[in-house]
Amino acid sequence: MAASTVTSEAPAYSEAQAIDSVRHPVARRIADVLRNRSSRPKIILIDDAENIEQAIASGIQLDSLYSTTRSIASGQSNPQHVSDDVPHHLLDDRVASELFGGQKHARAFALARAPRTPVLDDLRGTRGDLVVLDGVRLVGNIGAITRTACGLGAAGIILLDSGLRTTFDRRLIRASRGLVFSLPIVLTSRTECAQFLQHERISIATLSADAESPLRTIRSVTDRIAIVLGSERNGVSQGLNDLANHRYSIPMTPGVESLNVSVAAGIALYEHGAA
Repeated sequence: MAASTVTSEAPAYSEAQAIDSVRHPVARRIADVLRNRSSRPKIILIDDAENIEQAIASGIQLDSLYSTTRSIASGQSNPQHVSDDVPHHLLDDRVASELFGGQKHARAFALARAPRTPVLDDLRGTRGDLVVLDGVRLVGNIGAITRTACGLGAAGIILLDSGLRTTFDRRLIRASRGLVFSLPIVLTSRTECAQFLQHERISIATLSADAESPLRTIRSVTDRIAIVLGSERNGVSQGLNDLANHRYSIPMTPGVESLNVSVAAGIALYEHGAA
């Protein structure tokens, strides 16, 4: 079953023959990437033109680019700045639906070579605060915090007990708008995180509703800090809370129990950045 391969600049997608079987080698390769549960994948999947463009801007090398017949029919534009030598394949919508199953699938997506997995050593000697997410498992929140951290100059994010196998998880790439490639996001244990922060002499600041110091006083801390936020249900783990040099709360209107963790992270980064 033949299928045409076109470059990102090819003008006539309507003339290309769409891949119309999940048994086609191109479709089977996509299926293999979607099934991969490795913590260090070699090939990753990136949804949507905006996220693909952000990945390219961050130095990610595309392996191949994909459009669906629906995207061509709707006149959807292709990602910009894609090298001419990146193969571009056209998928029948039914094939795309079968490949992604119950998962959301984009009208355009790419396979890309996974960059090196960030580690704690990548955060040594960097400037800017660190964000430590302790038990935060909602990928949407992690993605929103990634965008905020990039926008407010954080040096990196450390994920503890996130439930993710890799920070190049397709859901996180999508939730971060591709910014997951723009700063180090490290998966590690609570013990290793605590040892790293202590070794680097980075002060730990936790946020909780019952802390006595209002967050605005964080401006008096002039050195870089690690802002630790826990899940809305369990908060910061006891071990990290015991190590905290600073404990802050965000004053709120009575009757409001808590803020979303991504909102709290943004407020904390902004307040400390104003120091």
